[in-house]
Amino acid sequence: MKLSACFSMTCRPSTPGMNTMKSADGFFDSELIARLSRLELVAKRIVDGFLAGKNKSSRHGFSVEFVEHREYVPGDDLRHLDWKVLGRMDRYYIKRYEEETNITALLVLDASASMTYSSGTLSKFEVGATTAAALGHLLHRQRDAVGLAVHDQELREFVPPTAKTLALASIAARLKGLEPGGKTSMKDVLERVSLELPRRCLFVLISDFFVSQEEIEASLGFLRYRGHDAVVLQVLDPDEREFSFESNILFKGLEDARQLLTEPHRLRERYLEVLEGALGHLKKTCEGCGFDYQLITGPEKISEALAKLLAQRARRRKAAARNG
Repeated sequence: MKLSACFSMTCRPSTPGMNTMKSADGFFDSELIARLSRLELVAKRIVDGFLAGKNKSSRHGFSVEFVEHREYVPGDDLRHLDWKVLGRMDRYYIKRYEEETNITALLVLDASASMTYSSGTLSKFEVGATTAAALGHLLHRQRDAVGLAVHDQELREFVPPTAKTLALASIAARLKGLEPGGKTSMKDVLERVSLELPRRCLFVLISDFFVSQEEIEASLGFLRYRGHDAVVLQVLDPDEREFSFESNILFKGLEDARQLLTEPHRLRERYLEVLEGALGHLKKTCEGCGFDYQLITGPEKISEALAKLLAQRARRRKAAARNG
């Protein structure tokens, strides 16, 4: 069984699924964000050129591009205190400029038809959107510039990265009402959005990665060639990860018209063998490019995956520091 065949077999059972799309605001789940709040303390310690520290300008002083005000915190440079605001409101605010931004991050969310699969309350797309919202929240709280790209085989939505207060609202507005559909194309989309980015960027790729090995290698290789950093978050449904179907079942292709009526136990061993090979190839490709990888197999695994991701990047940062 070829890899492409395996992926086309990872299809929806003929039984109805539960794929009710939540509102965009629902992606910003307060309980999830509360659980993730402790990760902010960890995230602020991750200094690898992207997830902590300020990008120092080659020029003295600050950029002239004003972004917004923010409240003063101990340690801020008093040269950038807004004395006019202090006089009017008797509160301390700092003028923030574009070059204060820690990193420029783009959340790239797969909205192809394969992301509609669901064995529970949330589809893979909804899990991916929740993950994107959680990461967007963390990045924004760190005063990073964050944007969004949603794609299938085409770029469907694009929010340029910004550190402005309305960043999360812009992302939520674009997520609202989106319905996954179409085939998957990753490299072409990455090439297109990279033209819209003015500098080195952190790409957060959220997808089931049900594409060929060649497409994966070309996509990640392109980001590495352009000098970008990347985090790869693979979203799979528990059904796809475990293939725990029991009785006879009709599988229907989500990105093509193929169908297969079979006894799942006849396929399970070979399916899992091929799937493990595909997961291993993706991890190895990420390692070869110096990118981080985590697997998410349901909404309850989001916090765990992000915690592992931050720890992974912290270890990489320490190793880089030791190596000089």
